[in-house]
Amino acid sequence: MPGLRVFTCPYCPAEHPTRQGLRSHLQQTVACLEKYYDQYLGGDSSDSDAGDNSDDEHTSTWGDGVALPADDLGWPGDTGIEDGGGVDDRLNDTGASGAAAAPTTGKRTRETVEGVADEDDRWTADFPEEREAGKRGKPCKNQFEKRLDEQQSAAQAPWNPFENKDEWELGKWLMTSGVSQGKIEEFLKLDVVKTLGLSFHNVRAFLQRIDALPSGPQWICHPLELTGDMTDASDEKKSEIVEVWYRDPVDCVRELVGDPLLANQGYQPCHVFRAMDGDGNLLNQEYSEMWTANWWWETQEKLPDGATLCPIILASDKTQLTRFSGDKEAWPVYLTIGNIDKETRRAVSSRASILVGYIPVTKLEVFSKEKRSEIAHQLFHDCMRIMLAALVAAGEAGVEMECADGFVRHMFLILAAYVADYPEQCLIVCCRENSCPRCLVAPKSRGNTEDYPWRDPAATLQTLAAQRAKENPPDFVTHNLRPIQPFWSDFPHCNIISCMTPDLLHEIHNGVFGDHIVSWSSAAMDGVGPEIDKRFRAMTPHPSLRHFKKGITLTSQWTGTEHKNMEKVYLGVLANATDPRVICAIRGALDFTCYAHFEVQTVESLALMDRAWAAFHENKAVFIELGIRKDFDINKLHKLKHYTDSIRSRGTADAFSTERTERLHIDFAKLGYKASNRKAHIRQMAIWLRRQEAIRKFQSYLEWAIPGYATHKYAEDDDDDEDEPPTSGARYYIAKNAPFPSLTAATIAANFGAPNFLRNLTDFLGSRSIRSQHALSESSTFAVYKRFSLTLPQVPEVSSRAVSDKVRATASEHAKITYKGATPAKPPQFDTVLIRVERAAGEDSRVPNGDVRAARVRVIFRLPAKYGNFSQPLAYVDWYRPLNQFVEDLGMYQLTLATRNHQPHSTIIPVGSIISSCHLIPIFGHAVNLTWTSALVLDQCKNFYLNPYLRHHDFYFLRHLPDLFAARKKEDERRVRMKQLGRAGRH
Repeated sequence: MPGLRVFTCPYCPAEHPTRQGLRSHLQQTVACLEKYYDQYLGGDSSDSDAGDNSDDEHTSTWGDGVALPADDLGWPGDTGIEDGGGVDDRLNDTGASGAAAAPTTGKRTRETVEGVADEDDRWTADFPEEREAGKRGKPCKNQFEKRLDEQQSAAQAPWNPFENKDEWELGKWLMTSGVSQGKIEEFLKLDVVKTLGLSFHNVRAFLQRIDALPSGPQWICHPLELTGDMTDASDEKKSEIVEVWYRDPVDCVRELVGDPLLANQGYQPCHVFRAMDGDGNLLNQEYSEMWTANWWWETQEKLPDGATLCPIILASDKTQLTRFSGDKEAWPVYLTIGNIDKETRRAVSSRASILVGYIPVTKLEVFSKEKRSEIAHQLFHDCMRIMLAALVAAGEAGVEMECADGFVRHMFLILAAYVADYPEQCLIVCCRENSCPRCLVAPKSRGNTEDYPWRDPAATLQTLAAQRAKENPPDFVTHNLRPIQPFWSDFPHCNIISCMTPDLLHEIHNGVFGDHIVSWSSAAMDGVGPEIDKRFRAMTPHPSLRHFKKGITLTSQWTGTEHKNMEKVYLGVLANATDPRVICAIRGALDFTCYAHFEVQTVESLALMDRAWAAFHENKAVFIELGIRKDFDINKLHKLKHYTDSIRSRGTADAFSTERTERLHIDFAKLGYKASNRKAHIRQMAIWLRRQEAIRKFQSYLEWAIPGYATHKYAEDDDDDEDEPPTSGARYYIAKNAPFPSLTAATIAANFGAPNFLRNLTDFLGSRSIRSQHALSESSTFAVYKRFSLTLPQVPEVSSRAVSDKVRATASEHAKITYKGATPAKPPQFDTVLIRVERAAGEDSRVPNGDVRAARVRVIFRLPAKYGNFSQPLAYVDWYRPLNQFVEDLGMYQLTLATRNHQPHSTIIPVGSIISSCHLIPIFGHAVNLTWTSALVLDQCKNFYLNPYLRHHDFYFLRHLPDLFAARKKEDERRVRMKQLGRAGRH
């Protein structure tokens, strides 16, 4: 347990119960601190002067400061291989990114996250207590409690307005199954259904029951008449009426704030830090939820005492309603709040987002073609002004809200963020699409790295007003504005410019990578299309990686998922086939992409993110030299410059990706359109959505109100090959029953590529002092498994939840023909993994990955009881050489299979010592070997790169931690030199 750990000073016998205690000792004990400095640069500690300690700040402050000494940075510690796969409690800590990390009243919190980089201290600076931010008012009942009281006072059953549980569940199925109203009518007219004695006998009576359920905010239709500049045959100006369907945004917020299923919300700001110096200064600020970022704190200071800030997060995106034909579109506007933690907001099933309304989509045929673009822009703002009008008063004076935790709060609804793609961001801030929506960079300077002034909302409003008055202000042209009257002009405490948050999907994956980097780097490769396709086809497989069997050059349309899979292997595909500067540029872009996905950021990680962005720009000139580009005046490339500023202001970028918006379209637009008759479809979609929300809300209420109630779910057929749920503390999952319960040792050796199976098993039993009652022989039988799953360490930076990881070891299978049809032959699958090992003698324990080694799993099996007692499954592995050959340009370790006597070096290990699967990229050289295939390349190729881009976990441990260690060490060395120079000057 972390509380039993002792930290000993390396320079004296002093022991401390915490790492911070050791840091404080080093900072305050001059002799030990001087020895620490001298160890870095080989200085003479005899020259130490007690007076030095009073003048110098003995703290590493790379980024914003990290207390000395550098933390141990590496994979989580003991995997518990002796106790059947148990794992210590450290892996269950999710850090400060979840809803539970909402501001507390304590001035310091301490959370053990030793499993992740051993940074086991966090400090929370709360908002000044006297300001009473998030103040609780009088107690109140939540929505479910009120409903229960109403039913009990009226002596109604919980199922009311339905007669009983069965009738309710039938009604729920009819509404949610996609059955049309006509088919429901036919169903209710069946004689067998009439025998059920339902309280409704036709679709009209059925829908009356549904409409009697408690529902969400009511819909409002606001017609707008548009008078164009085109005339009809009578020389009268043409006009059309469009309908704005919307719901009161204050009612929408009330629905979210009071939802009992979303009760774990944050109501006040705080700042979280990772380090403290000797003077008590908090350093290395952490950013995750919106309440930990700077904007909430700064805005809270502008509000009266006792106020609760409710950050409004809007999202909008035009979407196609028809798949293959037709031109029907919808433009939904969604709303959520920053009080709800971002993991919950990302989950569409949590219903933490609510549809505010639909912006009308019209072709504006009553206007001339020259006018349509300008009118369309203004129509968007006019509709948004209508929808969001109630937010003005709610932000100025506040609104009493009944919160789901059972208290009334005085909440100020302030627009905090707007999730939109790049063109829509420009539309919102009223600038042209060759501009940046956040800064005043000139269109032809977008490829530069210089800083430019931020756009000023107040100045923008003044310029637009002057333009409407026909004063022709110069800033209207220089700031690249459009003549629009913006909807956000009256919103209090709203800086619409800083509301433009990062869009990982369109700006990075589909934008910078998909639209630009792939084409640039492909053009820079020798052999262009054919060579890059060959490399993708021969790429080593992994369960989490898509295999591009046909390469990438023949595909014309890509999705974000496909681009993400390409990013995982792209640097390894380019290796040794292009200019080294291309490699460095692409590496910078990919590193930036991985850092942008961090769910918890710190000052240090943001500094590394900026460094990755700078690395791309330092090497991008190679594309001009190769004749691939003339400039880099690209909107989305420039926008990446503002990511770190946005993270400091509003929280991490994963909370604002438009991927969630596109998923919301399915539930809030496309399914509703499918259920309509295509006539006046927006009205029908609104009614359909209201009924669907009522169904879900009532189902949740019943599950809350009736102990043990839950909708019956049919279990799937049992599959003996399914992984067994983990026992308490286990890190691995394995099937209850082995698919091959009795394979002989001879069969295993021949079919699984494990020639030394018996010898290695004998060595394993001897090393564990396990005595066998029977002699091992080639006829000995073992239960062999196809795979097992691991639970990856919970790292707050990359995942707030446990992530499952699959490891396979299957022999090849011949083609089969059965009564079910033909089954094609299957190639062998022997996955590669990372395993914890002992560090080399004398190696610095703080160096990341020194205790990790790669191997390839050949067999997964259990030891039969007659050969000894060992509870864990075992794995036969072929080892690769240690991680000591690092390729700087690629930022990857180079690996080669380890051998003993010209055979693969193999041993048997408990599966509990395996940390995770890993991915090895073949070193293709200048041209790929045409005999290599994806299924066999691990046997055909001799040299590989250990891939740090496979998953965010891999990037964190294989790239981020080594880079962080190097950066800290570099900063420490710089401070030592500064101290020695100062000491030499005094002497």
